[in-house]
Amino acid sequence: MITVQEIFKKFYSHYTEQHIPCTQQAKAAKDIINCRTKAFGGHVYECDECGYKTIQYNSCRNRHCSLCQGVAKAIWVDQRSKDIINAPYFHVVFTMPPLLHSLIYQNQELLYGLMYKVVSETLSEFSQDKKHLGAQIGFFSLLHTWGQNLHFHPHLHTVVLA
Repeated sequence: MITVQEIFKKFYSHYTEQHIPCTQQAKAAKDIINCRTKAFGGHVYECDECGYKTIQYNSCRNRHCSLCQGVAKAIWVDQRSKDIINAPYFHVVFTMPPLLHSLIYQNQELLYGLMYKVVSETLSEFSQDKKHLGAQIGFFSLLHTWGQNLHFHPHLHTVVLA
């Protein structure tokens, strides 16, 4: 099975010939490419009895690295599965228009918070209106800042309990 690291090693240099990644993207790519290699150093382990040596290279610990976050993700998913209500839900995505992308990028701390606030108020107002539902709903949102093409694309994924 091919790994994300192998894909980055094979294709990232070609990608950067045609695209200019932002600082965060470039750091994530570099970390993923160098994860568990000499670039991050390592530890030598030696058997006291037979003298066999093995090297364990350090991980990058980047939250975007599948090598580093695989176990952490599995633990998190397992812990969250205990919190899940067995009920239907809707997945709603709130995207920001491309015209606002540069403004949002330059004011991330302020405008990400505002995005959450606007989504919350919109869903609450819409659901409480007697024409639509007339109820208070439960939901949570997650911010994504990149699109599938790794370009800046701020949007919120929202899970709304049905």
